[in-house]
Amino acid sequence: MFRFAKKQPDFQLVYDYQKIKSFFENNDKSQAYQVLSEQTCIDLDFDEFYLRVNATSSCVGQQYLYDRLRRIPHKSEMSGCEDVIEYLKNDAEFSGRCRKLLSRLAHHDAYYICSLFQETHPIPSVRMLRIIKILQYPPLLLTGLFILFPKPVWFILIVAFFITNMVFHYRNKQTQFVYLYSIPQFLKLVSVVKALSSETPFTTIHPGIKDQLRSLQPLIRRLSHFRFDVKFENDMVALVWGIKELIRIFFLTEPNILYRSFQLMNEKRKDIEAVFSYAGHIDMLLSVSQLQQNLPYHCNPQWINKGLRTTDIYHPLIEQCVPNTLDTSGKSILLTGSNMSGKTTFIRTIALNMLSAMTLNMCFARSFCGCRMKIYSAISLHDDLSESQSFYMKEVLTLKELLEESQCEGNHLFVLDEIFKGTNTLERIAAGKAVLSALAENGNMVFASTHDLELADLLADEYELYHFCEQIEHNRLHFDYLLKKGKLTHRNAIKLLELENYPQRIIEEANSIVGKLLA
Repeated sequence: MFRFAKKQPDFQLVYDYQKIKSFFENNDKSQAYQVLSEQTCIDLDFDEFYLRVNATSSCVGQQYLYDRLRRIPHKSEMSGCEDVIEYLKNDAEFSGRCRKLLSRLAHHDAYYICSLFQETHPIPSVRMLRIIKILQYPPLLLTGLFILFPKPVWFILIVAFFITNMVFHYRNKQTQFVYLYSIPQFLKLVSVVKALSSETPFTTIHPGIKDQLRSLQPLIRRLSHFRFDVKFENDMVALVWGIKELIRIFFLTEPNILYRSFQLMNEKRKDIEAVFSYAGHIDMLLSVSQLQQNLPYHCNPQWINKGLRTTDIYHPLIEQCVPNTLDTSGKSILLTGSNMSGKTTFIRTIALNMLSAMTLNMCFARSFCGCRMKIYSAISLHDDLSESQSFYMKEVLTLKELLEESQCEGNHLFVLDEIFKGTNTLERIAAGKAVLSALAENGNMVFASTHDLELADLLADEYELYHFCEQIEHNRLHFDYLLKKGKLTHRNAIKLLELENYPQRIIEEANSIVGKLLA
């Protein structure tokens, strides 16, 4: 299977998948239309799909795009942004300028910005805050007394308070060190968003962003007080920094500012998140515009109440993928076909296009018309040795979860490959028929593949039957990967043995047994 080549950006963008994923994991998922499960991600090759569509320029954009693909919204925020995407595609100079601006957030430290609104910041007790506030004033008072009335006692008290304040100052440094990565990058983020929000094409996106930037100004002023990246270019700079540090210790300025900053960060959590989301959204728009330019064709989804109709749909991870056209007429689909003929790839194609439609507001097809459906799958199941689960038991438990989901409110898309293949033929067909019938109830849609032609006969009244098949040319199998109406009418498993030069007596005996079983 061929993969699309990934175009490399002009700047060096770090890539830390754990940090990208952690933003999604720490987000509130209660308001999402659906959260894509780990099993479904495995089944749909989600990580490869993410890499395919990801052309972001910043760490913020990476995190935001991953979150939006996994935490599916009730309505894609890309819907209504078609004009902006077209503008970005048509104005390469403007798009390049925006990407360069966002690339200021391409440093690994930018992954930590989200912690400023996802985590709660430490606030000391009221008593401790009072102590810190009180300790600010004695050094100033004692210094004045020492200047007016130079006596050793004033000097001793000044030294004592200096040592006390130094302890508080460097304890504060330990707390401040936790924010070594996030705060400098947050200040960069604010400047990037200020610049982006002034650009005309983006005025309709998050229209309240400028109010939120103004709301953050008190916090930004306080955070700008801290230097997290001190560089001593010469001795004079080092001397000036040393004098400033002594003054900060003497008057205990940093702890007061830092704890007030923590209070503001806790209070302004939504505004910080809005600024983060704005940059992520713009980066996502740029990413989608670049993706669309590199595709053979694409379309925007059209939403209806029932069914699925699509023209020339293709799998986004397969280069020169053979497209297919389908009209379900509101019924579920059962696919039969030979080994390697494309059944599993096709059901993945349907699921990935549904995911892309709901999140990116685009599909890998010439047309895509369907209803919004939550996506569930059972494709790449494995036994679980850590929990002493057999392959069949894994299937049983996974399909039970899907049956429970199928009874919940809303439409569901179930993509299933060879269910109950971990058990004997008779019970596999019987249980498979019962489960597939139940899953297709309540307006749900099922795309299932099977080798069991008997299953197709049992479900002929409930499912639309389609198949993929092959031809044998010059003693080699040739697959056209084209979807065809009806069930498969021939088998190829024994023919494959013959093509691979199995002993003739094995081929003859196998064909003889098949003939008796079908008689």
